Amino acid sequence: MIRLLDYLLGLVSLLALPFILWWGLYQSPQSAAALEARLETAANTALQRAGIDWARAEMNGQKAILTGAAPSPDAVEEAARIVLRSSGPGGILLGGVAQVETRVKPAEPVRPYVWSATRTEAGGFILTGHVPSKAVRETLMLEAQALARGPVEDRMVTAPGAPGGNWQGVARFAITQAAELSAGSAVLSDLNLTVKGEAPDDAVRARLTAAVSGVAAPFRGAALIRGNPLWSATIRDSALILSGAVPSEAERRSLMAAARQAFEGDVMDEMTVAGSPSEGWTAGARAGLVHLAGFSSGTMTFDPAINGFTFEGSASPSTLFFLNEDMARSAGRWRYVIAAERVYVGGMGASSREACETALNEALAADRLKFSRAGAGFDRSSGPALDALAEAAKRCGPGADLELVAASDEISEAQAAQVAEFLARSGAPRPSIAAFSYGPVEAGEGMDTQAERATVPPLKINVRERSGR
Repeated sequence: MIRLLDYLLGLVSLLALPFILWWGLYQSPQSAAALEARLETAANTALQRAGIDWARAEMNGQKAILTGAAPSPDAVEEAARIVLRSSGPGGILLGGVAQVETRVKPAEPVRPYVWSATRTEAGGFILTGHVPSKAVRETLMLEAQALARGPVEDRMVTAPGAPGGNWQGVARFAITQAAELSAGSAVLSDLNLTVKGEAPDDAVRARLTAAVSGVAAPFRGAALIRGNPLWSATIRDSALILSGAVPSEAERRSLMAAARQAFEGDVMDEMTVAGSPSEGWTAGARAGLVHLAGFSSGTMTFDPAINGFTFEGSASPSTLFFLNEDMARSAGRWRYVIAAERVYVGGMGASSREACETALNEALAADRLKFSRAGAGFDRSSGPALDALAEAAKRCGPGADLELVAASDEISEAQAAQVAEFLARSGAPRPSIAAFSYGPVEAGEGMDTQAERATVPPLKINVRERSGR
């Protein structure tokens, strides 16, 4: 009887074995499925607590698979390290994450790539914008803390897209320059460093201006350090106000005449005649007034301490482009810095490739965009067409490559180069230039340059998606 009972118990145990195995694998709190779910929840919770919102962990047994668009290589390493330790020391025997496999892809580059250091009233810094890695972020924080006389706030985020060259070195240099301001900021936008602020001391203004202007290529530096300029022109409340010291009564009348001819509103004279060791600057002032009159708001100053002129405010891309051309001819030995913001008529929302290409070529049409008879320079009547061109290029977005197609003759290629320069100065991507041959033009009696140019196909822009996207 006892032996029969043993046989029955053995048979029941044998029959129950598949159920026990199934329960152990899938229903038990220590089952593989439950362990996998627990590890995955812990891993993603740890990522969220660390502020890593670009990554996601999925478990395959005790192996974590990390996916997402990573802002930098060290961000991938940090995320993998957090996942590996999210459920304890890890390892198969200890029941944690045993291995992390990374299947991440690089995030899309940021355009424009902007970082800034703002000097606070308390003597500290606020660091904001994009940095290429966590290591660079920590280095910039240490630099700011070493120079600060107050708290340093970190609002930086890691993101790909930093331009080539010594980006970290220029950012550290920007912090050292901002540290000398009583108030202001240093902004690094792609390859352009702009330092703005206040420094009443002439020697400090001169030193900062020289240092920022001499930043190493491929970076470009501009300093707008406010102090006590010798002369200024300011648009305020629909009036243009001229103030400061001028070398003679004749120069005073000349500046007032230039302002009244260019500006449609009231022109107010608050200038005084006073001797000055600075000579030859009023020609640059007259040239600048012509274009300052087209600003929606702004100020032009002449400050011998910084060796020249500064322009701040807001204006259309064509106004700023022509201002740069005229100041290059008229400023003489004095330097000039144009740091005004570009104003666009329409909205800046992105448009499709087809719509972008159509808008660009409409602006390039021969009846809208005209060149001077003397060569490849723009006729000044083309301002509206240039502004439309700049706006269309900006709306193409950072993922577009622009190709400017021109006939393979000297004038067409020079005009294409001028259009490319304008687009680059307007903040749009500089297009590549492709030339094509349209064949020889038959010479004829009485043919002039304009008639010959009429046979040449106009400039054309093609828009392509950036390779690798």
